[in-house]
Amino acid sequence: MTAPQKTKKALFWLGLSLPMIALLAMTWLVHQTGGQFNNSFNFVMQTYKVLDLFEQTQARMVEAESNQRGFLLTGRQEYIEPYERAMQAIREDLANLNKLTANDPVQQANLALLKKLVEEQLEFDPVAALASGLISTNVSVVTLTARGKEKLANIRRVMYQAHEEQQQLLVRHQQQAAEDMVASQLMSLILIVAVALTLAMVVLIVLRLEKLQQFVTVCAWTGQVHYQGRWLRLDEYLKRQFGIAVSHGLSEEAADKMKRDIEELNLPENRPPDHSRQP
Repeated sequence: MTAPQKTKKALFWLGLSLPMIALLAMTWLVHQTGGQFNNSFNFVMQTYKVLDLFEQTQARMVEAESNQRGFLLTGRQEYIEPYERAMQAIREDLANLNKLTANDPVQQANLALLKKLVEEQLEFDPVAALASGLISTNVSVVTLTARGKEKLANIRRVMYQAHEEQQQLLVRHQQQAAEDMVASQLMSLILIVAVALTLAMVVLIVLRLEKLQQFVTVCAWTGQVHYQGRWLRLDEYLKRQFGIAVSHGLSEEAADKMKRDIEELNLPENRPPDHSRQP
């Protein structure tokens, strides 16, 4: 196999392998970027869930404090059931928030402080309050109302801080998700262009190989090539068909033959008579 044939074969297999490599790279990249985007998207959705839970928990804390204050002011049992229901929901919300923010030490600290405030300021035993005579009269309504506002203010301060930190985290996750999407689209576009170029290269190589595999009619006498209804010299045919520039030289065989012909012509018996010397 000659060097040009080896080169053409190498180019052919290279042209076939490049699209496969590009497709494999695209598959891997789509998998990677898709995973990153899914993670960012999941972070965003989780952050939204945390924000909703914070707002829901705050509303339930307001409900628990209102029913607690109503019971302490009036001693009526109708406030106990909604209070206990709100407190149970608060405990469940805090447990869910603790799970959702397990990898966030800042929110874990906020939740620990919030849980402490709930235990100190919202939790109480209605039966013990009745037995100890803590049910207030109308004289202490202002005091209990002020105390309730103070409780809620302390809770809201912690909730606001936690909510703002979670909001900032949401913005970062949204930016990361947008960056992952742009990176995925850009790399996919680059790989698509690379695949298109390699496929074009393969097509050109195949077309060139088809040209090389065509039968060529050569004149047995003159060595000319029959091309598109005309007889062309070999160098002209190569130039038209393949764009190959041809230079001319002299082979050793032709040089030897030319040398022998000249020597034969110079032999005395082959020289023409010199008529200028005749008398």
